[in-house]
Amino acid sequence: MPVSAIDTIVADAIEQRIFPGAVVRVARDTIVLHNAAYGATTYDAPERMPVTPTTIYDIASLTKMFTATAALRLYEECLIDLEAPVGAYLPAFRAHNVTIRHLLTHTSGLDLRLSTLCRSGRDALLATVYHTLPAHPPGSRVAYTNINSLLLGEIVATVSGQPLDRAIDALICQPLGLRHTMFCPDSALLARIAPTEFDDAWRGRLVHGTVHDESAYALGGVAGHAGLFSTADDLWRFCRAWLPPTPDCAGGSFLQPETIALATTNHTSGLTLACGLGWMLDRPNFMGPAPSGSYGHTGFTGPALVIIPQHRVIIIVLSNRVHPRRSAPRHHAVTAAIVAATLDSITVRHRETLHTLA
Repeated sequence: MPVSAIDTIVADAIEQRIFPGAVVRVARDTIVLHNAAYGATTYDAPERMPVTPTTIYDIASLTKMFTATAALRLYEECLIDLEAPVGAYLPAFRAHNVTIRHLLTHTSGLDLRLSTLCRSGRDALLATVYHTLPAHPPGSRVAYTNINSLLLGEIVATVSGQPLDRAIDALICQPLGLRHTMFCPDSALLARIAPTEFDDAWRGRLVHGTVHDESAYALGGVAGHAGLFSTADDLWRFCRAWLPPTPDCAGGSFLQPETIALATTNHTSGLTLACGLGWMLDRPNFMGPAPSGSYGHTGFTGPALVIIPQHRVIIIVLSNRVHPRRSAPRHHAVTAAIVAATLDSITVRHRETLHTLA
């Protein structure tokens, strides 16, 4: 891996103040090709600290993939039926024609800005969510909204018989050995956590060590759509569990091969965006030139995952691009450029191998 290519991309992004710092990990299966930390956690003191490979970031909507994975593990145990209505698990939910598959593919038709409810408190927020009806027929269009994953998280908690944070720990973190992935991190970890945004409108402070997402904060910091904090190493381990097995790399027993194939197949053919079960598929805005069949996810605060199964490559980018305040999402282009640099490196290595063999 030509380190200079990714180094230059990230250094330019920091200079343009797209984010104050970042961690980038690129791996091929179990082999780490690039693992580097850049910049600082903030632009100014007193919170300013150098970013290290072990810096903990608020991973925002990457939480959705942990929720989806937990749901799919319960599906493998025949405890969740993808075609069952949400109301079968959450009786208070009013929309009878929304299924689990609709939640996983963001085709439920539910359209509710959760951030407008953040001051209402947990019970009132959930009551509004449960009484929301689809704005358009389920399955008719893709509309990426937090309410889908919030509801899925409530289902995971209900079916598993434990709070969502404990369910995700039991179903994902413990089996995969994720030691630094958590909701509501302990204050003792504060020095390792990158702050996010100055919240002048509601919390009146720099958000540091608590979830950035307003509705997840209103729910106590634990929600299906946001709330997790993690590191590049933990996310690499998570993504490795999502690589399909090959004849020479059988993979572990965390997910069945059939589940991986099902979740990374396009379930929204004919609609505007390609969606797997939780995964975003073939999104050039942050995946750049990744070949068809690639999958990944992004988060509002700046993180991104890209998995390229054709090359068995995993790309992790962690940043706090909302610091000190949110702006246009220019960080997607940075991730896309890192993907392009990775693929260029793979092409060069392949050519060098062929030349050596010749």
